[in-house]
Amino acid sequence: MSSGPLLDDARLSRDVGLRVVSLVVPVTVTMLAVVWSFSYLSPIYVNNQVPPLQVVVNENNADNVREKFVYSLLAALTVVGCVMAATFAIVALYHFHLQFVLYGWLAFSAVCMFFMLLWIWLDLFCTYFQIPYNAITMGIFVWNFGAVGLVTLFYYSHPTVTQVYLVIASILTAWSLTSLPEWSTWALLICIATYDIVAVLWQQGPLHRLIKIAQERDEPIPGFIYDSAHRIAPISQPATENSAHVRPVSAESLMVTAQNAAPFKLGLGDFIFYSLLVSRASLSGFVSWGFCVVSILVGMVGTLLSLLLFRNSLRALPALPCSIFLSIVVFVLCRLLVGSLSTFASHHLLVL
Repeated sequence: MSSGPLLDDARLSRDVGLRVVSLVVPVTVTMLAVVWSFSYLSPIYVNNQVPPLQVVVNENNADNVREKFVYSLLAALTVVGCVMAATFAIVALYHFHLQFVLYGWLAFSAVCMFFMLLWIWLDLFCTYFQIPYNAITMGIFVWNFGAVGLVTLFYYSHPTVTQVYLVIASILTAWSLTSLPEWSTWALLICIATYDIVAVLWQQGPLHRLIKIAQERDEPIPGFIYDSAHRIAPISQPATENSAHVRPVSAESLMVTAQNAAPFKLGLGDFIFYSLLVSRASLSGFVSWGFCVVSILVGMVGTLLSLLLFRNSLRALPALPCSIFLSIVVFVLCRLLVGSLSTFASHHLLVL
């Protein structure tokens, strides 16, 4: 028996595995870090009970379930509306070659993450572990860390350093959103996943237009994008959009696709909302948390493989919907089924 097919299968598995692992690892690290921060640092934060959207609506002021649902939906739609407006603004600035305004906006966002949020997180970290510090030492550290982060994201650095800073930015932003009330969090996750479908797959969607313009200009997509390029094979030419249908994929064509496909890229918003869902699920126990983590990774891997197989007919795929909707369904099932089983087992001195 010839060893050629076996070697091809092994090479294909390795190529696909490297592309998947290059995103699974940072996503998992981000989720674990946000859950730890939410579990141990948020309870000692003096403003942890103040929702960031209280100027709009506050579901804690609702008198019944119906009002709570309406308030949470309004809060979620408010956030999605802000995200939509920001996305259209980015597309407009990029379309009219106003990169200096666009990158100034992004730099301001990075300053808020690496200076303000990092200071708060480090203060809580030192408080939790009872590590003494003074404002001068903390200021010098935060200033140097933030300055290096700005240079890394907007000028030049080693790809690994850039990825580390992007993961840290995701952790800080996701942790800041964990102060949202419970119902508002779940409503936000559902609404943002639905918006992601429209924004990416609709031909007039803002993210679809942004990707199209970037590919036509042969330029990188503006924004905070996690790129796994340095871990895998060189990038091939971008795919065209003239495929009317998807042809059957043979082993040989799949091998060529895996070897020549461009590296996977994931926006920081995907990191943030994955971590937000997992941190909220962690309040319901280890079982719900574990199932949600697995569901998110399964949905993300399925999306990545679909993008790899159908790269000739798709510019991009939304990374949120599959993982978010699958995790929400799994979370509800865990609350309804596994929760009762866990209670029964604990009453009978069993371990589940």
